[in-house]
Amino acid sequence: MQKNFRKRIITQIGILTSDIQASKTIWEKFLGLPVQPISESDGYEITHASYRDQPLNGRIYQVCFNFENIELELIQPIGDTPSYWKECLIKDGPGIHHISFAVKNMDACIADCEALGLTLTQKGDFNGGSYAYLDAKESMNVILELLYKEQEVLS
Repeated sequence: MQKNFRKRIITQIGILTSDIQASKTIWEKFLGLPVQPISESDGYEITHASYRDQPLNGRIYQVCFNFENIELELIQPIGDTPSYWKECLIKDGPGIHHISFAVKNMDACIADCEALGLTLTQKGDFNGGSYAYLDAKESMNVILELLYKEQEVLS
C-alpha cells in the first residue's frame, strides 16, 4: 500500500466536538491565533457522500488550523442526521476522531485497506478532493482517513 500513500505523509488530525464555537475559542487562545472562521460542509448533491453504503445527508461545522506540517480539524456534526461523525460522538464522546494520510489513488488505497481487514465507513467528495474513513479501532485503536487533494498530487 505504500505506493499509494504520498510519501507516508500524515496531513491532518481530526477532533470531534459537541460545541465547535467553544472548542475553536480554546484552540485559538492556546495557539495565539485570531478568530478563525467556522465553515459548513456541502450537502449530498455536491459531496456524493455515503455512510455505511447509504447516501449521507449529514453535514458538519468545521474549523481548520493549518501548521507547517499538518492541519488540525475541529468537527461538529450538525443536527441528528446519521453520519460516522455523529456515531463516533455518541459512542466515544468528544476527542480525537481520525488521523489523515495523503493518498494518490483513493480507490486503490481503499481496496488495500479493506484487504487488511479495515472497514470503509464513510466517504465523499469536497471541492478539490475526496476523503474516506476506515475503521481501524480494533486493530490500530484509531480511525484512518484517506485524503486526496488535487493540488497536492502535483507536488
